[in-house]
Amino acid sequence: MLWQLKSFQDFIKSESLIGPKDTVLLAVSGGKDSVAMAHLFKQANFSFAIAHCNFQLRGTESDHDEQFVAQLAKTLEVPFHVTSFNTLAYADEHKISTQMAARDLRYRFFEEIKSAFNYQKIAVAQHQNDAIETVILNLTRGTGIAGLHGIKTERQNIIRPLMLFKREDIDAYITANKLDFVEDSSNSSTKYIRNKIRHQIIPVMKEINPSLEDTFQKNIAYFSDLEAFLKASIQEYKQKLFQKHPKGYQISIQKLKQIPAVQFILTELLLPYGFNSTTVTDVILGLDKESGKTFFGKDYVLLIDRAYIFLQKTQQEQHTELILNKDDLMLYFQDFIITQEITDSRFNRHPNIAFIDTEKLKYPLTLRTWQEGDKFMPLGMKGFKKLSDFFISLKIPLMQKHLIPVLVNADGNIIWIAGYRLDERFKITTDTKKITKFELKNIKP
Repeated sequence: MLWQLKSFQDFIKSESLIGPKDTVLLAVSGGKDSVAMAHLFKQANFSFAIAHCNFQLRGTESDHDEQFVAQLAKTLEVPFHVTSFNTLAYADEHKISTQMAARDLRYRFFEEIKSAFNYQKIAVAQHQNDAIETVILNLTRGTGIAGLHGIKTERQNIIRPLMLFKREDIDAYITANKLDFVEDSSNSSTKYIRNKIRHQIIPVMKEINPSLEDTFQKNIAYFSDLEAFLKASIQEYKQKLFQKHPKGYQISIQKLKQIPAVQFILTELLLPYGFNSTTVTDVILGLDKESGKTFFGKDYVLLIDRAYIFLQKTQQEQHTELILNKDDLMLYFQDFIITQEITDSRFNRHPNIAFIDTEKLKYPLTLRTWQEGDKFMPLGMKGFKKLSDFFISLKIPLMQKHLIPVLVNADGNIIWIAGYRLDERFKITTDTKKITKFELKNIKP
């Protein structure tokens, strides 16, 4: 038995890559690496099938590769799945590189085949040298810690069972077993960045360090452990800084300023929400400036308020408006219930309860969110005040004001800023004959 087979079996077992009842879908291009992987699977008696993508990028050469892989599957007596793509058209349509287009198309195809035929895993033939190239590529483009661990041996349902091998180990296996393979002519072209790294940069690095692969494997393992440690630490900071908010989270600016390495920590906290390090720099610079600065990610929005940074899902601002009739006992409004009833009580001063002179109510009433230009006469005052100024005086966060229910009379006069202040014109007096009680109840757990 060649050492590669024994090491291959031991590696899969130690990493728990394949279960005893698993059937694995192998991504086979026809090159050395994927051919070696297919033969190793056969020799190890694993249950597997082969999938091949013809990207139609190299004319008859691409067609020849497809025929070669089809014959390989026949020789190994395993199921064969194949498809063709107009890769250039896809890349043009989605405004991405040809390499990125090929990646998107092939993984989509693999997932479709996996689901359709109930395969448990997808295996790709990347090895240690591919991991080195990925790290260098990530460093060139700019990366966080996650970009330094290279290629994971397993991620979701994709496994990389050759990650224990160097390129020279695979070459030796191919030679010892006298295996045929196809050579992709594009692999020698340096117009692709990865090929430049492979053919121009890594050879120089190996002159400096002949044990480059071993060194990188140690570094990659170190960075993987460091990433795990940082994730745990970042989670602790998230628990300290992120407070639940009706529509997302709020982050105390005072607490944020007290943490060390704020740029790094805030970047790691906000990356999952679609904000990069450049945006985080702008956020930090905006902490001491005028409130109201807003930053938009793909699915989330950040807003710097007076004392907090608010993080919530991006949504179109809605001026919710509902009608409350005289006979309605309750009305659901966003995260609240508004109830109304005729009562004799008038002594509860809770902000979520309002007692109104019934004769001053003109139905139907409207329950809505605030609108630009809204004004009312706050209880205890003789003049009008803009609702926007009222919110500022109470230091109500900019995002929260869009959640506050406003009860409006049929003549357009504001009756009650629910949970905050009654309008002076609707208060009960010694002349009041009948009282209507409104109560605001938060139904969000």
